[in-house]
Amino acid sequence: MAIWIKLLWAMVLKLPNEPNLDSYRALCCVHVEQDFFYNIVHVQKHRRARAVVRFSNFVRSGNLSNVITYEVFVPLLFSMLFNVPDGKDENRRSACINALASISGCMKWNQYYALLVRCLRYLGLKPDRQKLLLRLIGAILDRFHFQESFLIHESKGLASDAPSPYTVNMKSSSSLMRITDHGELPIIQESLLKHIFPKVQKLLASDFDRMNVNICLVALKLIKLLPSDIMYSQLPTVVHRISNFLKNRLESVRNEARSALSACLKELGLEYLQFIVKVLKGILKRGYELHVLGYTLNFLLSKFLRTPICGKLDYCLDDLLTVVQNDILGGVSDEKEVEKIASKMKETRKQKSYETLKLIAQSVTFKTQALKLLSPVTVNLHKQLNQNLKLKLENMLKHIAAGIESNPSVEQTELFIFVNCLVKDGIGDEGNGQGYGPISWADYGDAESIQPIESNRLVNVDRQFSHLITAFALEVLHNYLKKLKPSAEDGQLLSMLDPFVSLLGQCLSSKYENIIIAAFRCFSLMVRLPLPSLQLQADKIKNSLLVIAQGSVKINCQLIESCMKLLTTLLQSERVTLSTDQLHMLIQFPLFVDFAKRPSFVALSLLKAIIHRKLLVPEIYDLVQIVAEMMVQSQDEPIRKKCSKILLQFLLGYQLSQKRLQEHLDFLLANLSYEHSSGREAVLEMLHTIIVKFPQNVVDAQSQTLFPYLVISLANDDDTNVRQMSAVAMKFLIGHVSSHSLHSILECSLSWYIEGKQSLLGAAAQVLGLLVEVIGKNFQIHLIKVLPAIRTNLQSAYNALASTQQDLSDVLVIPFWKEAYYSLVLLGKILSQFHNLFLDSELEAFWETICEFLLHPHLWLQNISCQILSSYFTAVANRDKSKVRAEAFYLMKPSILFHVAVSLCCQLKVPLSDNGTGILIKQNLEFSISALHSFLKNNEYMDVSSFWLSLDSAEQECFLKAFGILDPRKGKRTLQSFISEADAQHDKNQHPFISYFLQRMGKLTLQMEANQMKIMFEFYKAISPQLLHFLKKTSPASFDDVRSFAYQLLLPLYRVCEGFTGQVISDDLKQLAEEVRDDIRGIIGDDKFVEFYGQICKNIKAKRDKRKQAMKVMAVVNPIRNAKRKLKIADKHQAYKKRKMMTMKMGRWMH
Repeated sequence: MAIWIKLLWAMVLKLPNEPNLDSYRALCCVHVEQDFFYNIVHVQKHRRARAVVRFSNFVRSGNLSNVITYEVFVPLLFSMLFNVPDGKDENRRSACINALASISGCMKWNQYYALLVRCLRYLGLKPDRQKLLLRLIGAILDRFHFQESFLIHESKGLASDAPSPYTVNMKSSSSLMRITDHGELPIIQESLLKHIFPKVQKLLASDFDRMNVNICLVALKLIKLLPSDIMYSQLPTVVHRISNFLKNRLESVRNEARSALSACLKELGLEYLQFIVKVLKGILKRGYELHVLGYTLNFLLSKFLRTPICGKLDYCLDDLLTVVQNDILGGVSDEKEVEKIASKMKETRKQKSYETLKLIAQSVTFKTQALKLLSPVTVNLHKQLNQNLKLKLENMLKHIAAGIESNPSVEQTELFIFVNCLVKDGIGDEGNGQGYGPISWADYGDAESIQPIESNRLVNVDRQFSHLITAFALEVLHNYLKKLKPSAEDGQLLSMLDPFVSLLGQCLSSKYENIIIAAFRCFSLMVRLPLPSLQLQADKIKNSLLVIAQGSVKINCQLIESCMKLLTTLLQSERVTLSTDQLHMLIQFPLFVDFAKRPSFVALSLLKAIIHRKLLVPEIYDLVQIVAEMMVQSQDEPIRKKCSKILLQFLLGYQLSQKRLQEHLDFLLANLSYEHSSGREAVLEMLHTIIVKFPQNVVDAQSQTLFPYLVISLANDDDTNVRQMSAVAMKFLIGHVSSHSLHSILECSLSWYIEGKQSLLGAAAQVLGLLVEVIGKNFQIHLIKVLPAIRTNLQSAYNALASTQQDLSDVLVIPFWKEAYYSLVLLGKILSQFHNLFLDSELEAFWETICEFLLHPHLWLQNISCQILSSYFTAVANRDKSKVRAEAFYLMKPSILFHVAVSLCCQLKVPLSDNGTGILIKQNLEFSISALHSFLKNNEYMDVSSFWLSLDSAEQECFLKAFGILDPRKGKRTLQSFISEADAQHDKNQHPFISYFLQRMGKLTLQMEANQMKIMFEFYKAISPQLLHFLKKTSPASFDDVRSFAYQLLLPLYRVCEGFTGQVISDDLKQLAEEVRDDIRGIIGDDKFVEFYGQICKNIKAKRDKRKQAMKVMAVVNPIRNAKRKLKIADKHQAYKKRKMMTMKMGRWMH
């Protein structure tokens, strides 16, 4: 197939005047990533899928030759579709289906009909591909495009006018044929009816005992293309068939049936929802079937009403509410509360009809259907209610209110009239108002949409239960105002809200708690607005709040919480607020007396508002002390944060004496050693805020107290986050103190670091690093003291590591690692400020030690050494090349560059701490190898022995050490072999040292984890242009191919791409290896790439053959050893099977 596609590609490019080929030129592109013909036969599956998607887009444009498309591309796409394995490559499968469907959308009728027949024929030939082919047939039917040209389709009419499924006479296939024989159908519909539809009917009949969503969907799509009378006669058959499967006891069958119904409704539209609901009600009548009915209705609506669709459900609202009411209030609901029944089925575990009610409420037309929405509740408010029924009705009203909140058809005036009427009805029933009285409709404009049921009531319910409706109305108002976020500048809105103030004031006198709670919540949103009636109701509101707050015992009940929220809002408002005496009385209430034992977020918010008013009473100081303790001791993060804000507001807003301020600071500093890290973090956050926001003279006066505590926390705390916060606080303290205090901190830190006490070295180095960040260039005068101390500390750590006899697998026993780490951090900060130090000859000992630390057993020291090395190489790259040569830098010697590269490569043997470290290693590797290659390429010596003799003893020792690290077993012998080849000359572009490094690195790459292997492949991609660019001008025969750079770079890539690694390689890693391989191919050219790649393949095959031959010989010479080997392999396979089975079981348990 690939050969024929390439032939067609060549014909399209070479025959521009051929009309059948010219249209396909748009599929060609100079960029291979976008060329269809190149990618459709590519080895990578995702590229083939992208090519098919591009072909689909091309087909939709209509520019194609029918002959080539039907004779070439249709068979190609069928072949690709059938070759996709089950359960894999869904994107490729979907792309092929969409492409074939797009082609069918451009076909003439005879071709379209032949394609349908072909798919149906494949259904018989490939039964294992039935689901795939049915998806394809459905996609082809979706592209049916012959209506305007050929069909004289009758008017569908409204779905609500469709015949009832219980009165329609189902026509048989023979009766349909008689219609065709009388010539009443167009020719295309006749073909569909005579030849296609009977085959689909046969498929339906063959699967009568099991649910097949795709067959039902194909049948429905086909029925839609037939005349209306035939459609109405056959549609009930399909829907009845699907619905009957909902009676099945198997959950999987019911799930399939629900999916099929959802697909049918999506195909037909919501206009057919009533028809489907009636079918469901007729089939699911008793027992567990009623649970299935309520669950299925919720499933269907949740699929189509994820975003509200206004008015689509008005015509079938009665049927939907009937199902919901039976499911919530009927005997079905009681069964869900029985644990043994609820655990049996998916449909009984959770009550879904409340969500259904919300979906209905957000999708009907509010203007005409608002009262009908309440009918399932109001019809039950005329009889005695038990507690269970009352809770259900309240839950129904809650979900209706939530649905109205999201309903796009709700208009402001209509909603306010609706709420006003319901609230006045409730007030009148309770006797809190002065009678109902006439409603002033003029205040609300046009009110034709809401009409009372009786002459003086909007909803007719028993008076003793009207408080439920009143609470519902207030909930609707609250939800609307919360969503609206009213503005004080909207005069029309304020005029409509003002009448509600008096109503809400009357609600505060209600004997029902739910009405008072809802009124408080509405007032919380309205007291900020300039409503004239608020001043008239202000005293009543405040008195009601204080009475409730004074009698509060349970702080966490809804009434007290809503009361405290409204009090908080009043204190933040300027229009209605509390006096000082009222505030003093408020903080003496029970909710603040037991404040420490029962902390509440709402109570803390109220206390914050009181402190914001700067109330000066003795109780405030006691409460603040309790808040400070809660800030440290509470394990609830929102409580801690709120306490922090209260304490900060108190410290900043109140005029405190020096003694009281010192007490608070002493409390904070003492709790820097609190047992839980959350408390220590809260203290540090408060100290940081105090340092930033307090006046400088206060911070300066407290700096000598704060500094030692922060140093202790920085040095001794075992929590990383706490240490970081301590460093941040210390940094801001350094930046906010006077020069005198700064000098004191600096001298103290220098003395700690220079004296060399191990207990102080780490902390002193960290503080000095923070000082370097803050004072910058002004730190230069102290370098003469700091740099020798750093060198001494680093050398001590290196000597201690070299002389230790302990097992270093445990990082805690590594000597002086922490002091060395923080000293290197300090050095890195100094170098970032003073770039001239990179050229300082006195610092050569630093760089030698840093290179040694690249292989330190502690990961932190490896990482910081790598970072400093990256800064060094950046300085070399950014130098002024006209003034400073690269050889002036100590680390640019070839021996050190090679040693650095070897150390970085060995770093990748262990897991990396983060992705940033891997990027630094890759960049440093690239720079070191590139610089080493550039030096060796320009070296005047053509043989290794001469080059070796030109090196001094230190560099020779460095090379020997690096080779020993690179290959502990044979590295030094290999170096000696290179040196001993006195007369052997090498290619100047391919030095043996780099070749050997690439060889060892390739072997190490295949032993690494996926992340490290990815870094190595990215390194190959970055370095290959510099190492291999010369090959385009050089013949491979002029040098040893096995030692060549190209061979060493391609060898690990070949093993990964071709699956010869001996381990599982992820698809992403394999794709990256293929990309790097293709890049190298572009660099060296196709001919040389084929030679190298073929040689690698040949060498690997020879090794495998040799190994197999050795195994055969061993089986004869040493059968006992061979048997042991086989037993070992069998044990390995058995362990693998056990792991696989356990993984599968865990997967099933998790799902």
